[in-house]
Amino acid sequence: MQSIIISASRMTDMPAFYPNNIIRETEKRKEKGFTIHTLLLWTKHPESLFREPLHSYLSELKKENTQLYIQLTITGMGRDCFVSGFKTKKVYMEPCVPNYEESIQMIDKVSELTENPLRIRLRIDPIIRLVDWSGQLYSNLGLFKPIVREASKKGIKNITFSFLENGMHAKVNKRFKEEHIEIFSPTNDEREKMALWVSQIEKEYSVQISSCCVPQLKESACIDGNLLQQLHNHHLEVTKAQPRSRTLCGCSKSIDIGGWPPAACNSGCLYCYSHPVI
Repeated sequence: MQSIIISASRMTDMPAFYPNNIIRETEKRKEKGFTIHTLLLWTKHPESLFREPLHSYLSELKKENTQLYIQLTITGMGRDCFVSGFKTKKVYMEPCVPNYEESIQMIDKVSELTENPLRIRLRIDPIIRLVDWSGQLYSNLGLFKPIVREASKKGIKNITFSFLENGMHAKVNKRFKEEHIEIFSPTNDEREKMALWVSQIEKEYSVQISSCCVPQLKESACIDGNLLQQLHNHHLEVTKAQPRSRTLCGCSKSIDIGGWPPAACNSGCLYCYSHPVI
């Protein structure tokens, strides 16, 4: 029977809000005879990996030679707010997400869980630039390098970023418009400068930084079958097929168990294109 990658999930933060669904859907695949090569967990809430019943379940999976791989998102916007000039209103980007210092402190513990810091991919996703009606600017780009620096000290080597793009998701644009805020995408020149800046940071901290489906930048794979096979304790083979679900997406085939339509996420991120609770 085929060895598979289970992804939980691109669509909502399942470790934080739907741990029982992870357990149920993973067990369904096992009952059908699938070998779970890697359980890949996406979260902005690293502490959720240590809550029960998920933590005990993950420990049992490791005994069965299932590899754990964590896509850990730290944007620097957790609990941070943009004080908009419109009635001096506080607009929180990630109202229910831990701040970046708290999440970085958790990396050592997450590394112990995965048994290898290379089984953690740090996502600074997205980088945003917003301007309100008065011309006031808000961006998390200034925290990009500090986050990389601190994470690299804890053994993180693989980092992914993206940009919040104006017009990519109509409902996201509508949400910001209601707050009298406009999304500004990087210009072509800014994308080129970002690529050069990122390459300098890579050399400075001995990390590899990839963009996730960013126009004009290189293709990458957040779910990399070659890497997952290399990191597996027994180098168990897994598919390298690339479904090409998005432009510039080189991800290997996986089974996303987030469901459709996606379940609501209680992180409440204002830029969420899925199904946020805000």
